[in-house]
Amino acid sequence: MSEETSILVFGMDELASAVARKLHLAGHAVAIHQPTPPTTIRRRMAFADAWTDGACTFEGVEARRADKTKDFLSGLRSGMFIPVLWHPFEDVTTRWPWDVLVDARPRTDKPRQHLRELSDLTIGLGSGFVAGETCDIVIDVGSRDPGAVLRSGSIAEHGPGPDAPLDDGAMVLAPMHGRFHGSKLLGEPIEAGQILGFIGTTAVMASATGRLRGLARDGAAVGKGAPVAEVVTSPDAVFAGITKRDRLIARSVAFVVEMERAGYTPISLENLL
Repeated sequence: MSEETSILVFGMDELASAVARKLHLAGHAVAIHQPTPPTTIRRRMAFADAWTDGACTFEGVEARRADKTKDFLSGLRSGMFIPVLWHPFEDVTTRWPWDVLVDARPRTDKPRQHLRELSDLTIGLGSGFVAGETCDIVIDVGSRDPGAVLRSGSIAEHGPGPDAPLDDGAMVLAPMHGRFHGSKLLGEPIEAGQILGFIGTTAVMASATGRLRGLARDGAAVGKGAPVAEVVTSPDAVFAGITKRDRLIARSVAFVVEMERAGYTPISLENLL
């Protein structure tokens, strides 16, 4: 791998943002790939607003949408900001000789992208990846063992939602398709039944009393049943910044990259028996 490692992180939610930020601060040339507007509603916990606003600062690091090649190269080479790419997957993975690809996107019903052989090192976060087949290394993001590194095989499913990092919030779902127009601000105290915004003429109301940790962008297109807001009821709940779980996983990714760059070969316990 090259002395100056170039890394492409797929995804723009809380975990992907934490990983990209950590790798950027570690001195690597990092970019984010997000081909469509992110649906992340916890916008104080991610770089998500950079996609629409053009730039966003998250925990001291700036991400900027790179619409032009010069913007992409400026961020990648200077290290002043993390460029956000929205171009098709094939274009992004071939436009630069990436040393590392990190897929930090949340699990969906679709099969995981096959990353192996697209760069020197490919890392998949969460279930659905197979180390040695779809990617080189898998890192667990579940609550049982976040940050654990697998060099072969896959992560066992532990029931519904094993990758969910936060379960202390009350989600507010869109009652219909349309564009959400909010009337509140992230972090604002909310009472149960209070109007958070509208989809068309239909009011979207808070399902609990607490503070707004998540809120869809004003004017965002949402589908029926999609999360448009999240209310946290505990005064100790995290509603901004990076969670301990995401910080741990980001450190694990950075550690793996550093070990691979240094040519480290992990010790196999089987060889010691």
